[in-house]
Amino acid sequence: MKNRWPAAVWTARIALAALFLYAGLVKLDASEQFALTMSKFTFLPEDSVPWLALGLPVVEIFAALLLLIPTTARLGAGLVAVLLVTFIAALCWTLQQGFTADCGCFGEDGAPSRGKMIFAIGRDVALLALTLGLAGRRLRSQH
Repeated sequence: MKNRWPAAVWTARIALAALFLYAGLVKLDASEQFALTMSKFTFLPEDSVPWLALGLPVVEIFAALLLLIPTTARLGAGLVAVLLVTFIAALCWTLQQGFTADCGCFGEDGAPSRGKMIFAIGRDVALLALTLGLAGRRLRSQH
């Protein structure tokens, strides 16, 4: 059973990298639409939205690429974890304020709803657990 862990870790890294690469490319391709989506998160300063709409996808793509390289996978997992915590906090804050917003995670998600936001939070928590598991596994395998 011990021999299966490297394959499972590798598969999880590839899947997480593919997900963040896809999400980043979709947002980068539709940066104006993504900026409009981000403007619904009222805690963001209005003048920062265009920069964030361009910068966030680049960071997601960079994190995905880091995950693919064995020597930088732990750094990539750390960056993905920071992104996920940020996404979870933004969605929770928006819900707590009584607003609904499309997360914009994978492009156009249709009309925003509390249910979709709660689903996105749950998905991001699961991805965070996977990411932390990868980072922890990587740390343990180095000793």
